[in-house]
Amino acid sequence: MKPKVLHCVDDPNMGGVNFALQSLCGSPLKNDVDFTIQYIDFSQAVKLNEVPDIVCLHGASNWRNLFNVLRFKLTYPKVKLALQEHHYSAAFVDEQIKSPRRFYLMLKLSYGLMDRVIAIAPSQQKWMLKHKLTTANKIALLGQGRDLTGFTANNSSLQEKSENTVPIIAAYGRFHHQKGFDLLINALKLVKLPCRLRLAGEGAQAAKLKELAAEHSNVGSANIEVVDKVDDVPSFLQACDAVIIPSRWEPFGLIFIESLAMNKPIISSQVDGLGDQINQHSANHLIEGGHQSAITSIAEPISVENIADAIDLFLSQAASLNPDANIGYINHWKQQQWLELQQAWKSLFKQLLGDK
Repeated sequence: MKPKVLHCVDDPNMGGVNFALQSLCGSPLKNDVDFTIQYIDFSQAVKLNEVPDIVCLHGASNWRNLFNVLRFKLTYPKVKLALQEHHYSAAFVDEQIKSPRRFYLMLKLSYGLMDRVIAIAPSQQKWMLKHKLTTANKIALLGQGRDLTGFTANNSSLQEKSENTVPIIAAYGRFHHQKGFDLLINALKLVKLPCRLRLAGEGAQAAKLKELAAEHSNVGSANIEVVDKVDDVPSFLQACDAVIIPSRWEPFGLIFIESLAMNKPIISSQVDGLGDQINQHSANHLIEGGHQSAITSIAEPISVENIADAIDLFLSQAASLNPDANIGYINHWKQQQWLELQQAWKSLFKQLLGDK
C-alpha cells in the first residue's frame, strides 16, 4: 500500500506554489506515493477525515496559526509534518518586518513543530541557519521547480527583428507589493532606449498598477500594457523578447525557470532565490564567442533607477545575443532539474517514513 502524502495549501491564488504542486503530484512519483492537495486554513482547528502518513504545509507561518498547528500535531502524533517555506527569506525580513526578534521567535516555534523544514533555495537555507531558526539536520534543501515540458526553447532573435520593431519585455505574476511591478512601471519612463512592457497578472494591486500604467504610457519611450492573468504562460512568453523580474523579495522565483526554459533573456532582481538562480546559470548560460550573457542583473537595492538602468543595459546589448548557443544547455537543464527535484522529494519521503 502506497504511503499517503497530504499537501495543505491555504491560498488558492498562490499561482507558482500551486503549479509546482500540481506538477509534483502528477509526476512519476505518484506511482510510489498517494498524493492529495487540499486547501486548509490553519487559522481554524483542523480535523481530517482520512489520516495520511505525511502532511506537508505550504502556507505562511504566523502567530495565529501556531496554536492550531500544535493542536494538529497533538491530535495526530503519528503523522509526520513538513513545511515547505515558500514565503519567508532574508529580503522579506529586510522589507517587511519591523521587529525581527519577535518574528524569528514565531518561526523558531513553528519550525520546532515540524519534522522537516524544506528550503527552496540555498540562500534561504543559509538564512535559516544564520538566525538559528532550526537545526541543520531538520532542513531539507529541495529547491523548487515544475514540469517544464510545455515551455519550449526557441531561437527567435532580436537580431532578426525589423529596425522599426520595438522589443517587448514581459513581466507576470501576482499583483502584489512583493513583485515590484509598481517600481517597474515607474522605471519605464526613465528608460532611454525604445521598448514596450507587457504586464500580466491579478491581485490586490491591479487597480493601482493599471492607474500607474495609464499615467506613464507613451511617456518618453514607454509603452505599457497591463493585462489580466494569463493561463497559457508559454504562449505569453513566446510573444515577448525578454522577461523582467523586479521582485523586492523572492524565496525562489518560478518565473525565472519558466523564462529560462523558453530561452528568453532575463532581467532580474538578485534578491534571495533569484540571486541563487543567477549564480547557478550565469557560468553555464554565457553566450559563446564573446557575446553578452542572456541574464542581466538589476543592481541592489531594488529601485526605479536601478531597474531602468538594467533595462537600458539589456537593450543596448540585445543585438549581440545569440540564442542558438543556449538551446542545448537549456534542454538538458530543463529535464535534469525536474528529475533531480522528484528524486529529492522521494528521498525526503523515505527519510520521514523511516523516522516513524
